[in-house]
Amino acid sequence: MNNVIVTGADGFLGKYLIEKLLQEGKNILAIVRRKDSIFLEKNEYSKLFAIKCDISNSIELGKKIKETGIEWDTLYHLAWEGTSGDRRKDVSCQEKNIENTIMLIALMSELKIQNFIGSGSLAEIECKKYVLEDGSTPNPVAMYAAAKLALHMMSKIECNRLGINHIWGIFSNIYGVGDTTNNFVNFAATLMLSGKRASFTTGEQLYDFIYIDDFINALYLMGERGKNNHCYFLGNGSSRKLKEYIYCIRDEIDPRIPLYFGEVPYNGISLTEEELDISKAEKDLGFQPKVAFEEGIRRTIMWLKNETGELK
Repeated sequence: MNNVIVTGADGFLGKYLIEKLLQEGKNILAIVRRKDSIFLEKNEYSKLFAIKCDISNSIELGKKIKETGIEWDTLYHLAWEGTSGDRRKDVSCQEKNIENTIMLIALMSELKIQNFIGSGSLAEIECKKYVLEDGSTPNPVAMYAAAKLALHMMSKIECNRLGINHIWGIFSNIYGVGDTTNNFVNFAATLMLSGKRASFTTGEQLYDFIYIDDFINALYLMGERGKNNHCYFLGNGSSRKLKEYIYCIRDEIDPRIPLYFGEVPYNGISLTEEELDISKAEKDLGFQPKVAFEEGIRRTIMWLKNETGELK
């Protein structure tokens, strides 16, 4: 892996990944959609290129990639519309993500890009366990999970048909400095920082949270050492009950904040320790997480306080 394309470069994960790739001396092509992207500005890195193009326009995208004059060998596909909010249940939005990716893989074949690194989700595992069960009543937002699972299989089939290496990552719950999404860590921390009633489910379900620095290292290693047609769970490897993480968040903000477990109904599926196992990533990739949740949440809450003006 020397010449790397990153879709979704402007996102939380994309920015961190590009920083890591630069540190490792790789040539990078950032695919962005926003005209105000920081990657479109003049930068000090001779190995960082950027083009503005929607990945749904494969003809224009292919033309712009060819114009770089570089033979790209690896593509990290991080772009995805509708990862949160109501768009998670938007059928047309999720279908478009699949269609765009399949077109992107066809373009990779045309450009002789050898390695496809796909971004999956823990929701895939939940989808397989719950949606197909007799009598289950899936929440509409499970459409996102179903699309990720479908793309996992469809992209693998298409990559094999076209002779492209397919490496898929199941992403755990990622959090950290710079994440502006409403992920659980941000939701819980912001709730407590704002002084609102801290109501949650019973919190008995198992979770795995991985700090952004550890995750990006795992993602990078997946491109460097991942095996063709293999799937890797990228997590911290020390799963706990959700309520234990909530206590950690609360204690970092203010141990006196009362927590109200069981006030929010939970209709999801609890994963097992086996399903949250990172041993394959450790064995194949040499991945070793370094940031414990207590340290990661300390950094994240400090950043959130600055963002919300708590420290001003």
